[in-house]
Amino acid sequence: MPESSLDGLLERVRQIEGLAMGCLIDASTGMVLESTRGEREVNIPVAAAGATDIAHTVSLMSGELAVEGGLEDVIITLKGHYHLIRRFSPAPKLDFLLLVVLDRAGTNLAMALRQLRDLDVSFVVPEPVTGGV
Repeated sequence: MPESSLDGLLERVRQIEGLAMGCLIDASTGMVLESTRGEREVNIPVAAAGATDIAHTVSLMSGELAVEGGLEDVIITLKGHYHLIRRFSPAPKLDFLLLVVLDRAGTNLAMALRQLRDLDVSFVVPEPVTGGV
């Protein structure tokens, strides 16, 4: 069943094993739209800004602008954790990044990637309500 809200999306992010932090980011501005924390303390605005910069840099390296398509995932492996950045556009003119930070010892990377891809497919933005008769 499709998700219809950011809360529903983040509820599913919370179910990823080893979650330290998750946030939905406006890809063009780097602004955090929604976030959730696991057991580990992470500076969410700094992580979001870094994820946005990385996504834009990778997109430019591949010869494409982040808002025009191409980038799917960025996986950053650090000694203690993974940073997963997933780009998705659930509706025209909407471009988001989903950043998930996972405790490396407490997660299965392949399964976490699968869950993120499933979230991308199931997330939809509700149609705007128009007035009038």
